[in-house]
Amino acid sequence: MNHTEWTVLDNSNIVESYPGLTLPLTHAFIRIAYEGVFRGLVGTILKNDVVLDKYSDIFANMIADYQGRVYYRINNWYSLIDFLPFSRKIIPIWQDMMGVQNTDIYLGIRHKFTLRQKAAMNGRILKLALSVPREMDRLNRDFQAVQNTFAETYQETMTNEELLALFQEIKDTVLTRWSVTLANDMYAFIWTGLLKRRLARQGSDVTQSIAGITALESLKPLTKLLDIAQHYAAANSAETGAEAASPEPTLSDTAEVREYLALYGDRCPGELKLETVTYREDPSLLEAKIREYAADPAKLDQIVDGLRRQETLPLRNSFIAKRARLGIKNREISRLNRSRIYGMVRRIFLTIGANLHRDGCLDAPTDVFYLTVGEIAAWDNPGGGAEDFKGIIAQRREEYTSYARLPTQPRLVFRGGELLESKITPDWTGIFQGVGASFGNVTAAAVVLESPHDNVDVKGKIIVTKTTDPGWVFLLTMAAGIVAEKGSLLSHTAIVSRELKIPAVVAVTRSTSVIQTGDLLSIDGGSGEVRLLKEA
Repeated sequence: MNHTEWTVLDNSNIVESYPGLTLPLTHAFIRIAYEGVFRGLVGTILKNDVVLDKYSDIFANMIADYQGRVYYRINNWYSLIDFLPFSRKIIPIWQDMMGVQNTDIYLGIRHKFTLRQKAAMNGRILKLALSVPREMDRLNRDFQAVQNTFAETYQETMTNEELLALFQEIKDTVLTRWSVTLANDMYAFIWTGLLKRRLARQGSDVTQSIAGITALESLKPLTKLLDIAQHYAAANSAETGAEAASPEPTLSDTAEVREYLALYGDRCPGELKLETVTYREDPSLLEAKIREYAADPAKLDQIVDGLRRQETLPLRNSFIAKRARLGIKNREISRLNRSRIYGMVRRIFLTIGANLHRDGCLDAPTDVFYLTVGEIAAWDNPGGGAEDFKGIIAQRREEYTSYARLPTQPRLVFRGGELLESKITPDWTGIFQGVGASFGNVTAAAVVLESPHDNVDVKGKIIVTKTTDPGWVFLLTMAAGIVAEKGSLLSHTAIVSRELKIPAVVAVTRSTSVIQTGDLLSIDGGSGEVRLLKEA
């Protein structure tokens, strides 16, 4: 079969980071990021620029944009996995950890190397695999230098030329080091997959063995926010019935909130979309979240106690389990730092947008998100080019308005440019079978959410959604359980649910189409079974 005839787009895993529509500037940036990171990783393995350049087209097309949605061009992923020894054994593990549900075709390039070349490459891969934890520690330390460079350099008064130079500096610095995170992903996938298989033979559940990670990075923004909410609730309680001596200052004026915004202001729902309004850009969103938690002190204390309570189940501390938890822990650290990188890029391009708006090239600073990095970089005509940019933006707004009316396709297969149907639509029988991601059983009413911004009470209910990103963690603390259409054992939904000790089932196809808010559900986070007990 000629692989060049086929293109397979799949949104497994990546939809967690880019749900729904994603505007052109974000798509352009993530294409740049994926190309640089994957080129860096394969370059470490090949150590041959001439051979490396032969795969330039693959590196430049790791992701794709279809109807405004972001997809993995998954056959290119298979092509890169083929560089690894025992790749045909690794691919099923990778698919399982990524939540890829169609596993029947690979359609990747099979690479041909001499025995000598293979031996040298395998030696480098082994060296890289053994050094992953150490290199991740180094990356985490070095990332602070990137943040310092940005803090010392960035000014809202910078010209577009200066801002683009700063963007280039950050991009070059980050991408040359970030490839180790891909190696760590594979490290986490392989060790978790091996642990899962070993425990399956013993009749044991893997979710308990990869929970209880000390100081999970994804939970630090939550624990910090809960502390602020408790202080705010206590202060309000102390003033109850008494007249305040002076008007209450806005929360964003307090030292605690300023510190939070400095550390975690970029962590919010949709944080990897540059067009997202984050807590850093609009602190009033954070204030609303603090007041929401503080409004129910009893529930707030319950959440805090649950996070502080030590894991009562004994952790499996085998060699494999320790390696799996270390890979997951480092993966969550890099995810939080990734949100900070996007925060820097967002601020750069928002300032560029403000400059273009001032010069009459944009109707509003946020229109910059409808342009690409290349289009912005090519602009060198201060005071001109307004009609060009405004025309492009008007056309793209119209396109994205039409895209918004279309459903998201989880998987698309093209042959020779022709789209073939490849949609997973199993029959509804009253029982869903997904992947058990966080151990436990719960029966409660369902609440179906499209986004974490939906104004719905989730306390004590089972959230049913297509996918979650790190910004959902604040909502998950209030829920009794979660069901997600996308995900795997190492998706963010699964990892955070395990640490919050709430049952979770992921990869539950069509659940949001069939389940309705108010339905009574029973979920088993171990077996992955979801039952509809009573319709609303």
